[in-house]
Amino acid sequence: MKVLIFGGTGFVGRNLTVELLANGYQVYVVTRNPSKTTNTLENGVKVIEWDNHSPLTSMNQLPEIDVVINLAGESIGNHRWSKSVKQEILESRIRTTEAIVTAINNRAIQPKLLINASAVGYYGHRQDEEITESEQAGEDYLAQVCRAWENEAYKVQSDLTRVVTLRIGVVIGREGALSRMAMPFKFYLGGTLGGGNQWISWINIQDLTSTMRFIIEHQELTGPVNATTPYPIRMKEFCEILGEVLNRPSWLPMPELLLRIVLGQMADMLLHGQRVIPKKLLNAGFEFKFPKLRSALENAIGNK
Repeated sequence: MKVLIFGGTGFVGRNLTVELLANGYQVYVVTRNPSKTTNTLENGVKVIEWDNHSPLTSMNQLPEIDVVINLAGESIGNHRWSKSVKQEILESRIRTTEAIVTAINNRAIQPKLLINASAVGYYGHRQDEEITESEQAGEDYLAQVCRAWENEAYKVQSDLTRVVTLRIGVVIGREGALSRMAMPFKFYLGGTLGGGNQWISWINIQDLTSTMRFIIEHQELTGPVNATTPYPIRMKEFCEILGEVLNRPSWLPMPELLLRIVLGQMADMLLHGQRVIPKKLLNAGFEFKFPKLRSALENAIGNK
């Protein structure tokens, strides 16, 4: 089976190619810098050049594709959310998705499945209620981005192409959010972010890539799918367990005011959470390798 990945050079994308290649898939990664990208990907990955603006029909040697996975988009955690950064976060997601949608609807590519990334931020600021895929979108900035991103992807939903929008939680792995959260602990400055009662919905990187392969292989899965562990956790407990795994204290809380001074509106990601449950995955029989936080962190950090 041939899989075409947009955003395949990032942390999630690179791990996904390993998962797919190990299970007999042919993997094609789209990139603007093929000479640079080839050295960072697994052997066996085929690289396709695209400038991220032209129609996909401009790509040379575009193969027949069974599955398209779209992970592309400007990182939401690299910069303070100025007006221009927020615009690029949204436009970078819509731009790539729109190109994919146009190519599919014009039959330039005819995949049986489009998996389009989204995030648990879709649900907006929530309290303690458990959230499944049937919940409505929130109203804050990230919820608006996710809703617009998903709406674009569903423009190709048809009898020919199944669409899944993957609402991903905080990814636990060697890179990404965990490396930033762990940094203060390594200098003995770790502690709870904000009040500590907000929920974190998370998933180990291995379970995330397995989830995507599971979706490919289970045609009954369609529409929004929560890519999170069945065991979300409050921020205070998350930081305590992280400190224990790192063998560092969790003693220096960072209050909301200071977070907002340092991060601006981006602090909302850490101060407000969602208690998300992966109902569709559980009903379909998916088994998590790292359902509990401690084992997920030990795996990511390398203690076990």
